[in-house]
Amino acid sequence: MSSNITLSAGVRQNLLSLQNTAEMMATTQNRLATGKKVNSALDNPSNFFASQSLGDRAGDLNSLLDSIGQAVKTIEAANNGITSLTKLVQSAKSIAQQARSATSSAATYDALNVTGTLPTETIGSAIAGGANDLSPKAVNLSFTNLAETIGTTSGTAAFANDAAVAAALPGGGANDGTVQIRVTTSGVAQTFNVALSSAITTKAGLLAAFNSASDGNGHTLAGYGVTATYDAGNHLTFTANSADSDIQISAAGSGSTAATLTALGVSNAGVTANSTSLLDNVVANGGSLGSSNLILSVSGQTDKTVTFGNSGGQVSTIAELNTWINSNRGAATASIAGTTFSLGLAAGTGNAVGFNVTDVGVAKALGLDAATANYNYGTGARGGMGTALSKSFNSDLTLGELDTSLANGTNISITVDANDGNGAQTQTVGLAGTDNLNNVITKLKANATLGANLDISNQAGKLKLVAKTADVDFSIAAGSTTTALNMTAGSYNSTSLMDQLIVGGGALNDTMTVAANGGAAQTLTFGNGSGKISTIAEFTAAIGSLSGVTATVTGSAYTIGVAAGSSQTTMTIGGATNTLAAIGTSAQTKTGVKHEGTANSTRESLQKDFNDVLSQIDGLSKDASYNGINLLNGDDLKITFNERGTSTLTIMGVTYNASNLGLNKQNGTAFQDNTLVDQAIDSINTALTTLRTQASKFGSNLSTVQVRQDFTKVMVNTLQTGADSLVLADSNEEGANMLALQTRQQLSTTALSLANQANQAVLKLF
Repeated sequence: MSSNITLSAGVRQNLLSLQNTAEMMATTQNRLATGKKVNSALDNPSNFFASQSLGDRAGDLNSLLDSIGQAVKTIEAANNGITSLTKLVQSAKSIAQQARSATSSAATYDALNVTGTLPTETIGSAIAGGANDLSPKAVNLSFTNLAETIGTTSGTAAFANDAAVAAALPGGGANDGTVQIRVTTSGVAQTFNVALSSAITTKAGLLAAFNSASDGNGHTLAGYGVTATYDAGNHLTFTANSADSDIQISAAGSGSTAATLTALGVSNAGVTANSTSLLDNVVANGGSLGSSNLILSVSGQTDKTVTFGNSGGQVSTIAELNTWINSNRGAATASIAGTTFSLGLAAGTGNAVGFNVTDVGVAKALGLDAATANYNYGTGARGGMGTALSKSFNSDLTLGELDTSLANGTNISITVDANDGNGAQTQTVGLAGTDNLNNVITKLKANATLGANLDISNQAGKLKLVAKTADVDFSIAAGSTTTALNMTAGSYNSTSLMDQLIVGGGALNDTMTVAANGGAAQTLTFGNGSGKISTIAEFTAAIGSLSGVTATVTGSAYTIGVAAGSSQTTMTIGGATNTLAAIGTSAQTKTGVKHEGTANSTRESLQKDFNDVLSQIDGLSKDASYNGINLLNGDDLKITFNERGTSTLTIMGVTYNASNLGLNKQNGTAFQDNTLVDQAIDSINTALTTLRTQASKFGSNLSTVQVRQDFTKVMVNTLQTGADSLVLADSNEEGANMLALQTRQQLSTTALSLANQANQAVLKLF
């Protein structure tokens, strides 16, 4: 059931106005309460949705600000970690530097050796052959001199006993008489008259009568040169005492009778028994008494002269000559025995014996004119004087003595090829017939080419030529001089190291390099020419000049070495493979083994401290995380800058433990070795550079993120302001509206009250 109340027009009008005012107040109150003038799409669809869109975006960006802020903190944590890591690494460097300053242990490194065997070189050489050598020989002369003869004569009467003597000289003076004996000694004649009578009755008495006979000048027959004896048949015999005495027996003396000679068995006509002395032989063969001379030359003394004659100081017999020679022979030995005249002189350089005679008589008498004397060297005679009246016999053989065709001079030709690019050089050296072996050697050496390339020597009397290096080849030309020196004509070639390398597959200008203890490689070049190696001698000199190594060559073995030292020893050999193989080595690198000395306790302690710091580096790098992300332990950080996720930044993480920073814990006695400590310091310097570089990167990334953070903050504010400008109410305006509406409401209430007063007047009627 419905009930309708009818209001008056005034009341209804006032009521409607009041309702409108109340509605407007409610709207204004809502705006004041919410601060917005658009609270729903009904208020202003365009502004509402536009504001909502802007507000939503601002909200999205605002939520991103939190993640950006967290990213900033993550980067800051990583940067703080790097800062701390840098301090730890610097601490490690300080520890390493302290260790480096501490006394290091006396560590040593082994010596190193590279050895090899050089191929055999051959040196061209030639030496005189044959059984005879040309060294100084003893001069042993032996000549056959003309024989001397001793005058002797014997009677025919035999005196077997004293009775025979008595019978030959009977009493009564039958055979008494004088026997005259004329004796010529040294050219002076003396006459001895021997008186015989029956008073001589014995054999002894008969001899005494002759031997004691006097010439009246104080000479006896026996003392002057003739001796009376009995021969084996008991015949009375008269014999000259020397080859210089002649005998003449006759009956020409005072009181002499032929009967006396007959009794003695001597011819009535007389007897002549002459001797033949050396002087006689000289004169008989063309010499002259008192003027024929012999000059004896013996090295080491002045010449000595003897004259053949009968005067004082002159020589007439072999015995006298023998005495003279032995008094004047100097260093020589001499003798004359029978028909052998001998003279000798010891071997020695420059020793010689010589004769100079004035005429052929002396040469003939002494046998010096023999074409061949008994003057031997080895197996051959060197000849006598022949027709020469003057000749020296040398202890040193001369070319003219070896071969008479060389007496007037000769030459010898030797060709040398030093393999130096100049080709073979033939050298002809002039020689004299008087040159002995040493003279020949001196002249050969004086030739510049021969002297430079050949060692020329007298080896036990044999000429010897030897190439000075294995590069030298030579040949000797055939000829009479070559033959006289007992040399064999032909080629005498050497084989050098370079020749052997080529045989082994090497080539000219191949190289070998040697580097020691980290030094620059030093190059040896094999070949011909200046500065290159072609012989073992040149190889020896070349490796001997290498710096930083020691080198020796013993026989065919060589060694290139590095001495033991307190720093790392190394040796590297390089070069052409075939050439290295040919000299018994190969390309290689050797490193000396280290032997530690007594450890330094300070360094040991610092090594432990160093390792502890590395452990702290590992721990710190793991602790540098923020919100579960550790940029120092390999995590990556992705930061989103817009609500659509199209603007991002990915910061790549790094793993910065000690190992990844190149810092390794030092084991054993590492810190005792300066080299290893230096390496650790180098690694630390590299790690510091890495940390600083990464810190710079993180700083750059942080700056970028902070810029984007500030941008987002501003953008959120801009969006929020824009959104608010669309929906927010003006509080001043709405407050004024509320005051106006309140006033209006009060007025509307008053008007409504006034309108209801008419109805109240009606009520009053009741």
